[in-house]
Amino acid sequence: MQSPHASSVAEQPARSVREARRLETRSRLFDAALAEISRRGIAAADVSAIASAAGVVRGTFYFHFPTKEHVLIEVERNEETRIIAQLADAGGDLTSVLSRLIDHVLDAERRLGAVVFRDMLGLHFSSTRPVEDELAQHPLAEFLVGLFGRAQDAGAVSSDADPQELGLFFLTGLFALLAIGAHDAALLRRYVTTIVKGMERS
Repeated sequence: MQSPHASSVAEQPARSVREARRLETRSRLFDAALAEISRRGIAAADVSAIASAAGVVRGTFYFHFPTKEHVLIEVERNEETRIIAQLADAGGDLTSVLSRLIDHVLDAERRLGAVVFRDMLGLHFSSTRPVEDELAQHPLAEFLVGLFGRAQDAGAVSSDADPQELGLFFLTGLFALLAIGAHDAALLRRYVTTIVKGMERS
């Protein structure tokens, strides 16, 4: 009779294979969904077409992504994580760090394409945004809270300010400007300058 331990060890490779297949299927669905959204926009994107392109049945899509919007949420998380990595060793004052952040966001737009970028930003102002997608949970928001907190400790930001509110205010304003098509780098740099001046100690 096989011992429980031996049985558990024998099951591990099978679980690993299943997990690898699950992740591979999810990756195919993610790529197919992104391509479909890029072609047609989030509203017109067809889940059946996504599933067909990934070689699975329609229900498999919903197993991995509760809604099409969840695909865009993941895209945004991935882009934010990439931006944070690029800013990890960012030195300089608030204006220079935030200006580099703006540059990386505009790079993300060029990489993702106008349709995906527009729909991704639009989720923040849409009633169809998944309820669990709160701005405060975004990696970029967390980065900004830390950035503003350190600036506050250094005396560059008013001690009366709340770093979390500052981070959310900055991102909400930035996303709103981008969502209405304000992609001019000079205008966005003026936005950064205005925000930073408003934070400075009087």
